[in-house]
Amino acid sequence: KEAYVLFQAMATGHTTYSTMHADSPQSLIHRLEGKPINIPRVMLQSLEVVSIQVTARVRGKRVRRCKQIVEIIDIDPKTKEILTNEVFRWDPVDDTFIYSGKSYILEKIRAGSGMSKEEMTEEIKRRVKILKWMQQKGVRSYKEVAKIVAEYLENPSSVMERVEKEVKDAS
Repeated sequence: KEAYVLFQAMATGHTTYSTMHADSPQSLIHRLEGKPINIPRVMLQSLEVVSIQVTARVRGKRVRRCKQIVEIIDIDPKTKEILTNEVFRWDPVDDTFIYSGKSYILEKIRAGSGMSKEEMTEEIKRRVKILKWMQQKGVRSYKEVAKIVAEYLENPSSVMERVEKEVKDAS
């Protein structure tokens, strides 16, 4: 029942987050459609992004990694299969993330914001820089992260100045 309410909320435009155990987008969909959850396939279109997490060993240490980020694109009208787009995949050999080169969601955000592709790329680079800065500072709590995100949304240049200064001072 809770899952159905969650998908109804998504279908009406509410932002939602949830966790569920599954090792791939396909197994997640299988679990959502099966008993006891029973979410109708048509409602699964509301699920925009799936992040698959794993516990792995990297350089002898147990770590958590995002194995892949997959967008749920649509349902094929003929086959009724769910169409997906893998945006990022983790390479365990190099412990790096590989971008597929295409994100439908980023394109939708870009088009809706009026940004050019170059402006969107620069915005993503700024946000990556902030995330790396937060990692270096040991920012881990939800409240600390939320505070920095809110500050950035309110005054991006102020946050970027602080990041640039602290990164420069640390060099």
